[in-house]
Amino acid sequence: MTKHLLGSSLISLFLLSACGGGGSSTSNNNLPSSSSTSSASSEATSSSSSSSSSSSAPAAATSLRLEAEDYIDYYDSNAANQAGADYRKGDGVDIEASTDTGGGYNVGYIDSGEWLEFGIKVTKSGNFSADARVASAQAGGKFQLELDGVKIGDELQSPNTGGWQSWQTVSGTLGTIAEGAHSLCVQMKSGPFNLNWIELKSSDGGALEVNKPTKSTKSACDHPVAPPTTTVPTKIRLNQLGFLPAAQKIAVVPGVAATSFSIVDASNTEVLSGSLSAAATWEPALESVKIADFSSLTKTGNYKIRVTGVDDQAAFAISETAYGPVNAAALKAFYFNRASLALVAANAGQYARAAGHADNIVKIHASAASTARPEGTIISAPKGWYDAGDYNKYIVNSGITTYTLLAAFENFPDYFKTQNLNIPESGNSVPDILNETLWNIEWMLAMQDPNDGGVYHKLTSKGFSGFVMPDQDTSERFVVQKTTAATLDFAATMAAASRVYANYESQHPGLSAKMLTAAKNAYAWAKANPAIYYSQPSDIQTGGYGDENVKDEFAWGAAELYIATKDDSYYTALNPASLDANIPSWGSVQSLGWISLAHNLDKLTAAADKTLIKSKLDALAATLVSKKQNSAFSVSLEKGDFFWGSNSGAMNQAMILLEAYQLDKTKHQYLEAAQSLFDYVLGRNPTDYSFVTGYGNKSPMHIHHRPSAADGIEAPVPGFLAGGATLDGTYDCGASTYPSPLIAKSYVDNECSYSSNEIAINWNAPLVYVSAGLQVLTAK
Repeated sequence: MTKHLLGSSLISLFLLSACGGGGSSTSNNNLPSSSSTSSASSEATSSSSSSSSSSSAPAAATSLRLEAEDYIDYYDSNAANQAGADYRKGDGVDIEASTDTGGGYNVGYIDSGEWLEFGIKVTKSGNFSADARVASAQAGGKFQLELDGVKIGDELQSPNTGGWQSWQTVSGTLGTIAEGAHSLCVQMKSGPFNLNWIELKSSDGGALEVNKPTKSTKSACDHPVAPPTTTVPTKIRLNQLGFLPAAQKIAVVPGVAATSFSIVDASNTEVLSGSLSAAATWEPALESVKIADFSSLTKTGNYKIRVTGVDDQAAFAISETAYGPVNAAALKAFYFNRASLALVAANAGQYARAAGHADNIVKIHASAASTARPEGTIISAPKGWYDAGDYNKYIVNSGITTYTLLAAFENFPDYFKTQNLNIPESGNSVPDILNETLWNIEWMLAMQDPNDGGVYHKLTSKGFSGFVMPDQDTSERFVVQKTTAATLDFAATMAAASRVYANYESQHPGLSAKMLTAAKNAYAWAKANPAIYYSQPSDIQTGGYGDENVKDEFAWGAAELYIATKDDSYYTALNPASLDANIPSWGSVQSLGWISLAHNLDKLTAAADKTLIKSKLDALAATLVSKKQNSAFSVSLEKGDFFWGSNSGAMNQAMILLEAYQLDKTKHQYLEAAQSLFDYVLGRNPTDYSFVTGYGNKSPMHIHHRPSAADGIEAPVPGFLAGGATLDGTYDCGASTYPSPLIAKSYVDNECSYSSNEIAINWNAPLVYVSAGLQVLTAK
């Protein structure tokens, strides 16, 4: 961490009538966020900044805008510009291009302890306030303004705005600022978030202008603090579920003096010994650890790993069916989250419950009203899955969830065809994964307006219910606003479903054709309405799933319709050469199209560039492997991966790796990297938790899930993947509840922790895919 002084640089400060900047979607800040987030976006009051520093100060005015990228001094915890914009050559500040109103640039990858300094001159004292333009896919970002090194005003907070480029203005009062030249510091208390600009405004005639200070050797912003210290953990971390005989088997061992480990069997006989890696520190947890690789042990049985100097003796099993139980539980969790159905004891056991939310009397909200369906019109939209720990249903999140389950079946059909989940439809000659998925698809079909093909964004109560059972929540239900994102997610999902269910025409006559027609109609509506973004109505307080960049949804929809119809115009609309592959999330879905194209390579027309399709997934997988190889925890997770629902990000990384592995099975490192991510969520992590309810030696007991909290049963519904470590917890249980401020340890098994301990359907779906994929693809 090196402090950089920019004494020769000048600051560009902009008046309300001048130009302002924005932010970018090019960084790896484009990550999945919680199921219960809301979107907020307000208009900037000015346009883009110049690319060079101002040569003369503007006249004093009552308002002054400071573009974040035009600081005069800074401290950044990483010496490299992680965002990549070539704006301040040689700086370590993470500057990226903007999609906020006006374009320009923003500062991103913000972390605690970093700061930016600006120079101002107050020519007439007055009372001032500050507006700040922020964006984040998660809550928890905080920053404090200082004047000449002294705090001024209250700490400001960056909420979850719905995305790294969904911009919102937050405000705070500063009080009186006296005349004179001042150093204004922006001290970053916690991240991550993006900052576009800060605007100072006087309410009583105070005036201020640009100041060009002569830099001293020490900035008033620089308040050195002792960095957190690296610790040596006391426990061995490994997959608490166990391993397949041929799987890579790795344990993370405390970084003690020992240089070797041993494995003993149930009779306490040593069956394997090996060397430990050199100690290394994993930055997200600041733990010094070593790696024990015992992949050569392939005999089934129960074992313990021992290391001299470590009291913990971690137990594990090797089994031919190691991942089958957790796969079945993760899939059956969807049944337990069904709406409009009573769960009977024959299928649900102790988790039997009355039906809730019949959703056969649903009102058209004012935001969704049309001539054919005016406000208050009653429609019926039953079935579907509750989205997360709440009782609402959202098309955007249902899209990626349903697709991921369909992709799991397409990739591993023989595995799922033999599976019996003991759900009401079991034994009907359709695989249970498709029986379960159809429950949600039928709800999604009811969310399309038959009059124009547009799709409602969500079906919801006006606010979140209390922690009651589903049948006890009797609040009115509404469909809210048609949006481009929801309609395209629907189109892609229905096109993909049409090709899967085409093989079950005798069981579901006409269903495949109905899905494809619905997909085409939805895509046509989106083409005619390409920029209708979700805007939360004032009387609706439930999750937003707002998305103002739908290039990826258009691409995914085009890819799925191309595969389903063989119509080359859809492939042209995909514009594949300009489309990157990234880790999927509900707000970034282009890679779902790459997955489908890759799986259906042999069925594509001559228009498709098969080499390009394979290379997109391969390049992304190679990047993940590189991260794993450079990780002390031997996992492809870095600090930026610990967003809200971070465990789903780990599973989506693993899904990409398994897809790439199936394209080239000589690249065994892809399979191993996926195994490591699976191991991570099942216990090989700094929290010591296996994050799947009911599986592992230590799993969550108090998930943020209304039925699990209200049913009177001590154990939660099994098979749910908890969200995982994140620093968003300040906004739910309070920061003091969490065991550590270090991001990879910031998890608490508490019902109040919707940021770290909620469940969500889009988090469970990749767990289903990955557990099945590893079971099938790991060589016997």
